[in-house]
Amino acid sequence: MPRSAQSALLQVLEGNPNNKTKKELKKRQKAEKEMLVSAENMTSPSWLDKTAQKEFSRVVDLFKDTTLLNEADIFTIAQYADLTSEFISCTRRLRKNGKTIDGKPNPDLRLKLQLSAEIDKVTKTLGLTPAARASLAIAKSNIEDDHTEGDDDF
Repeated sequence: MPRSAQSALLQVLEGNPNNKTKKELKKRQKAEKEMLVSAENMTSPSWLDKTAQKEFSRVVDLFKDTTLLNEADIFTIAQYADLTSEFISCTRRLRKNGKTIDGKPNPDLRLKLQLSAEIDKVTKTLGLTPAARASLAIAKSNIEDDHTEGDDDF
């Protein structure tokens, strides 16, 4: 399977596996800066229920002092919030009805496991897991080290 596109800085951090020249990397970095998206209007979509809207707001507030999330990420944040809301509803139904119904597994049990797997994928994408944040912190510290060493390293 082909690799996903990576930012120029991330390529440098990984030791430039694509063997790009410094000129190519600088050109790519300039293009990426021109494509930056605003984070000024981070409002939840109207189709989210109240629980999902609260979770959406919580995530946006968590990252408001960073440049990690922006308006291009609204749908992904909403997807996470919606999955979380459904997971909570599913958990409540399981508590109310039990894990079995008439001796058979409650369908909500399977749904809860499926939702959990999807939530796990989206949380990693958004940097909401400790491992994802650690990776982001490592990448950021390496980028800062590269900038303090001078332009010749890029």
